[in-house]
Amino acid sequence: MGRSPLSGTRLESRLVGAFFIALALMPIFVRDDYVLFIGTQLWVYFAVALGLNFLTGFGGQTSIGHGALVAIGAYITALGMVDYHLSFWTVLPLAVVGTALGGALMAIPAFRVSTWYFALITLAFATVLQGLLVEWQGLTHGFAGVTGIPMPRIGAYEFTSRDLYWLVLGFCALGLFLMHNLVHSRYGRALQALRDNPLAALGNGVSLVRLKLFAFVWSALMAGAAGAFFAVQKTVITPEDFSGDMSMFFLLVIVLGGLGRLHGALLGTIAFFLLPELLQSLQSWRMLIYGAALLVLIRFMPEGIAGGLARFWKKASAVTLPVVAQEPIPRLKGAHLQVRNVKKRFGGVFALRDVSIDVPAGHIHAIVGPNGSGKTTLLNVITRFYPADGGSVRVDGADVGRLAPERLARSGIRRTFQTPKLVPGLSVIENVMLGAYASQSTNLAQVALDLPSARREREQLTAEALRYLSFVGLRDVAGTEAGEVPHGQQRLAEIARALVGRPQLLLLDEPAAGLSMTELDGLCRLIEAISKSGTTVLIVEHHLDLVAKLATAVTVLDQGAVLAEGPPDVVFKNKQVLSAYMGGRAVDVEPEKKIA
Repeated sequence: MGRSPLSGTRLESRLVGAFFIALALMPIFVRDDYVLFIGTQLWVYFAVALGLNFLTGFGGQTSIGHGALVAIGAYITALGMVDYHLSFWTVLPLAVVGTALGGALMAIPAFRVSTWYFALITLAFATVLQGLLVEWQGLTHGFAGVTGIPMPRIGAYEFTSRDLYWLVLGFCALGLFLMHNLVHSRYGRALQALRDNPLAALGNGVSLVRLKLFAFVWSALMAGAAGAFFAVQKTVITPEDFSGDMSMFFLLVIVLGGLGRLHGALLGTIAFFLLPELLQSLQSWRMLIYGAALLVLIRFMPEGIAGGLARFWKKASAVTLPVVAQEPIPRLKGAHLQVRNVKKRFGGVFALRDVSIDVPAGHIHAIVGPNGSGKTTLLNVITRFYPADGGSVRVDGADVGRLAPERLARSGIRRTFQTPKLVPGLSVIENVMLGAYASQSTNLAQVALDLPSARREREQLTAEALRYLSFVGLRDVAGTEAGEVPHGQQRLAEIARALVGRPQLLLLDEPAAGLSMTELDGLCRLIEAISKSGTTVLIVEHHLDLVAKLATAVTVLDQGAVLAEGPPDVVFKNKQVLSAYMGGRAVDVEPEKKIA
């Protein structure tokens, strides 16, 4: 699980900045070419690990074939400079673009297979590419590889090893800056939702296909540039340089450093590459010492080095949230929901049989029934998490039965889940901010460069998320990781996340489950306030007293079919409903408490 990016970022950034400055000054005082060679190689490996951590650590898409992407960048650079006599500055963008295309090609299977099957596909991709490097001798020079790769030049000036060190370090600093901004943006929140809770991402307007493609391409860009630097640093490259060991090395680096932690790639590269080099003088003892250090690390820092340090960051740096004025939630135009003769079956079993409901704009409509009667299935069909096998779903007269779940969310149809679907490693406020993913207007370049427009939008969204958290009563836990707050507060945070998306139609799946009586009273007032703002509410609930107070109409499902429907005071006195669902107990309905 990744740490909430809001926790400790200032202290970490200052320490890492100081570290980069110190290493940037190192060549001024160190003249040893071997030290500069090792330092440059450290930054090359860090660049690859940084991109892989974005893909695997933050996005949850495991690649064990990343060495192949480095090979693409390295060979495009080497062949371009040696065989075609192109300058480094010409082949560098070619290497980056070529590797990005390779990353996109490798990403295609991720759209259809699970994470671990995809990991095997990336391994197969790397194996096939290494075979091509050996067999396609007319292009790659086969086993002999490419030799005589020159250093970059600017005019007549040829780079020295010190210049190359600074060039690669500068690229890494830029990459870390861009990744820092992306991780703390809607893209980073969406990536962590993809990793930990894909349903939460879909339900808040995130296209998983586009997000996966973006993560792969970004990771490949970093690997391609690193491959270009790798080639000019070594001056000779062969297929053996890009064996499966290289891919496993990068994966181990980010695991040891800390998956999904911004500076995990740097700490992992230092531990897994630099430490063995520093122990070279100990000869046969170095691997024993190194192995013992790894065992200690795994035992006492199972979440990686950055994970082990996270407790210190958290204590040393508090989350500062802006003070915002309490304002009423904005008025919205509720949507008219019409479900007609919907069917859904799993195998030969019907979960829904010709279910029809009609929810006028601005009303609260409740769906009740025994366990297994099809209530949640109906919500999943309406929101397109399940495709219907018949019937239609219309919102304001438009047929939405063929839209993807993320497109429905973007159109103003939001939902909560039977079990809260929060991203545990994000803070409560970041989870709420995820709900505004589709409504943010700044583009990828503005966010990555942290331009003033992106900063203004981030400040506005933070203030808006805080207002909604205050509205549901969670202002005091805004900076707490979502996985650490109680179940009842997680449900309220999920409602706040849905509200920040300005829904016209809000679907609540058993929001009262597991709440205390005090929390139930608060939930009742909250749903009343949401309805008064104009939003149409469809609620699945077992707590019939709550339904009786809130709902303007009730539909009772039994074995996937409509058993009864109408006003609560009528439905809850229906003999069939009393017998099938309520155990003969009638529910008192006080008309004056209902919302008109």
